[in-house]
Amino acid sequence: MAAETTVTETTLRAGLVQLNVSDDPAANMPETARMVRAAAREGARLVVTPEVTNIMSASRSHQDAVLKPEVEDATLDHLRDVAAGTGIWLVIGSLALKEPDGDDTRFVNRQFVIAPDGTIAGRYDKIHMFDVTLGGDESYRESEAFRPGARAVTVDTPFGRLGLGICYDMRFPALWRALAEAGAGILLSPA
Repeated sequence: MAAETTVTETTLRAGLVQLNVSDDPAANMPETARMVRAAAREGARLVVTPEVTNIMSASRSHQDAVLKPEVEDATLDHLRDVAAGTGIWLVIGSLALKEPDGDDTRFVNRQFVIAPDGTIAGRYDKIHMFDVTLGGDESYRESEAFRPGARAVTVDTPFGRLGLGICYDMRFPALWRALAEAGAGILLSPA
């Protein structure tokens, strides 16, 4: 679960959490917390969870029924407490969230960097939406459900500047170039 590398003259032990996320955020939360704590116990100082850590559902109506805005999201609150309780840097690969602004009914796919005291050190909204037609009737239109972000984000940590991305962003080199030019030494793209 943990890997070691030397970054900015400091040894960093990182934990990568792999989940089998369901369509029930409340059921996903304890397993996520358990795995984050396990990585911390194994010495990880940076732990990363996957994209949409809180829910995996193709049903827009179900998402609308269970998703919350950032300020009300129980998964975010709980994982902030876990980061503070373990003293680690935690990157929540992303959470599907509602936005309270009212005009756009799409959700956001937001990544969080949580500092060891539980504060939110950075937020990134996924920019590149996965829209594809595979043939026949099979297609995926992430842009119909999620509003894209608009800016590249870096976050300073004791082991280097993080450059944030999520999954499909990996296919767009301009984002990664911008992050590198902004001084990111560690590029993250949880999927």
